[in-house]
Parts: sequence; structure tokens; C-alpha cells
Amino acid sequence: MKNEILVTGGAGYIGSHAVKRLLKENYVVHVLDNFSTGRRQALENLKKYGDLRIIEADLRDGERVRNALTAENMKNVATALHFAGVLSVSESMQNPHKYFQTNVMGSVNLLEALKESGVKNIIFSSTCATYGNSQYLPIDEKHPQNPTNPYGESKLMVEKAIKWYSELFGLHHVIFRYFNVFGSDPDCDVGYSTLPAPHLIQSAVRGALGLSPFKVTCADNFNTRDGTPVRDYIDVGDLVDAHFKAVKYLESGGGSDTFNLGTGKGFTVYEIVDQVEKTVGNKFDRIPGEVRQGEYAEVYANYDKAKEKLGWSPSTSLESGIKNLVNWFTKYPEGFKN
Repeated sequence: MKNEILVTGGAGYIGSHAVKRLLKENYVVHVLDNFSTGRRQALENLKKYGDLRIIEADLRDGERVRNALTAENMKNVATALHFAGVLSVSESMQNPHKYFQTNVMGSVNLLEALKESGVKNIIFSSTCATYGNSQYLPIDEKHPQNPTNPYGESKLMVEKAIKWYSELFGLHHVIFRYFNVFGSDPDCDVGYSTLPAPHLIQSAVRGALGLSPFKVTCADNFNTRDGTPVRDYIDVGDLVDAHFKAVKYLESGGGSDTFNLGTGKGFTVYEIVDQVEKTVGNKFDRIPGEVRQGEYAEVYANYDKAKEKLGWSPSTSLESGIKNLVNWFTKYPEGFKN
């Protein structure tokens, strides 16, 4: 009998890439998504890879989620991958209510439903934004957590809730703190469809391809090598590989733990723009801008713990990930529409 797994937010950018990998690894995949930002076409494209089942539900509706997870056809699910949530730093500064309601209350509803349905494992998409300003680099999992925006705070609150459910109800967990995610499926079955793109690499690629306006207006007065912020960029395929390894880790009885997912090195905004220009062939003007509210100067990961315990290391170069995005946006200039 095939193993069954639940993926919340499985129609979204990262979630859909994970669904593809799990289907190809012969899992029965139950996707729970409210399709507010996820795309139905992504799931349609993935059905060819295996047994994909869709639950349309919003995690903020606790009763609906509980009923879905306690249904007879879910009784063989042992693990949940929790990708669903909202994730814009700038939006969270303007609308913190949305972030606490969606990320925190939605996740608590999920945890309660997992408890009642008997699902014993959860893998949670957290973020390096829980760390806030770096006190040392590279950042390891022991770094103090002091978020500088409601997005990071909401994810930290979910981390704490998961740990309490683990302690009180025996829920085994892996918490992944992502650094900046980019890239796309090399086959273009799924990809990036959030437009206008709030993320640097995706937005720069679209601008270089002439698909949407893009100006380099980043603040250049940070204490970094060229004055622009430094971030750690991890390819979505490498990220998904870590999740698959975490599924196997928990299935084999691995203990609850928290891991950083990054590459261990940072790129400045201008270095990212340089690589996009080199890959696509277009040039951008660079106009100094203002520091965004809640932004910090430099952050990149120490991922030694994931390497040691999960056997995971990133393998996709910045150039390769950008090329995959170029191919995606060339095939789907506006991403998936629905």
C-alpha cells in the first residue's frame, strides 16, 4: 500500500513543487488549499504523476479542516507538510491582522485537526525572518529569535505552538527556517505565479524579459560590500529535496528538530541583478532608494545541522536557478492564471 501524505498550500509556489516530488516518489498526496493564491492549473499539470486528491478548504475554518482531516479517506495519512500561509514582510507591516489570523490561527486549527485525526508528523515552513537582525553570521539554529516584522513574529508563534503540541500530544515535527527561495521546476509543470512578483529574483527576471516594469531602487547605504542588503537564496528544488528527506526522517522515527535551509552564502541585491543581467542580456538602471520598513542588512544561513542530520545539501547554482525561472516565464509569461 502506498504511503499517504497531506500537503497544505499544495497549489502554491513551493507547495506544488513538493507535491510533484512526492507524487514521483509514489506517495498518495492529499492537497488542502483554499486557492486564494494557489493555482488549480498547477495541480492539473501534476495529476499525470500519480494519485493526487484535492481538498478545497481554508485553514481559518477550523470545523471544515477538522472534518476534512478526520474523514475516512484520510485515515492512512501519517505526515503533514504545512506550506499554507501569507509571506510578505512589507504587507505584514501594513496588515498585521491578516498575518496573525492566517498564519497563526490557521496553523493552530491545523494542529488541532491533526491531533484529532491521529496524524503524528508535521513539517512546517518557517522562515529566517524569525531571527530578525543577525547578531552573528552565518546564522545557525541557536541564533536568538527576535523578529522585526509581523510576518516573522507570526511564524515564530506557530513554531512555539507546534512545540507545545509536540510536548502535550506527541506530535513529531520538523521546522524548516527558509532563507530566500527562488527558481522553478526545470520541466515547467509548476512554477511561480504570484504577480506582481514581490521577490527580487523573480521580479528582476520578469523585468529583464520585458514582462513587467522593474527598477533597481534598493537602498545602498547598508554596511555591506556594495551597500545593498545581503540575502541567502535557495533554489526551490533544493528546498523540496530537504522536505522529502524530512519526511523519510520522521517516518523512520527521527526526533523533532529545527533546521535552517539556505546555501551558507549571501548575495547583495546588486550581485543578484548582475547575474540576471548576465543570464538574460538586459541591463537595468540603478537608483538608490529608501530602506524598507522592517528590513535588515545581512543574513545568510549555517545549514550544517540539516547536512548532518538529514544528509541534505543545496546543489543548484544561482545561475541555474535563474535560467529555470527564465524558461518558466518564457513559457508562462503571466504564470498560471487560475
